[in-house]
Amino acid sequence: MKTLMTTLFAILLANTVLAANQYDEQKVLYHVNYHEQSRINETLVNVANHLEALGEDRVDIKVMIHGKAIEYLIAANDDEGKQMQLDSLRMNGVQFLVCGNTLNGYNITLEDLYEVEPEDMVQAGLPAIVDLQQKGYIYVRP
Repeated sequence: MKTLMTTLFAILLANTVLAANQYDEQKVLYHVNYHEQSRINETLVNVANHLEALGEDRVDIKVMIHGKAIEYLIAANDDEGKQMQLDSLRMNGVQFLVCGNTLNGYNITLEDLYEVEPEDMVQAGLPAIVDLQQKGYIYVRP
């Protein structure tokens, strides 16, 4: 019985190590510029699943928010569910980038957005996306 338990433990441990090393380390950029709340929620679930599959120490995820998607970060100020979703991802290393041109277009400031810091703002979303791709980030637009 002890040998069987040792064997089962070794198999479980090997599967855990295999799952953790199934993917190479990744740098990923999720692009969110759409308004549909359900689509944004699904994208954020994709981000959470991505984190779970690789582990936060093996993946660097950035989410570019611009255009009508900025309304999600505005609405999060008064929506506890959105706050929990954003906070959970941020605590696991996800950075939400926002477009300065979008802020200007909406005539808002960073203070109008939920928990966005100055280091999260880029001048223009699309050039920042290209810049991150040139730095090795893989572009994903669910």
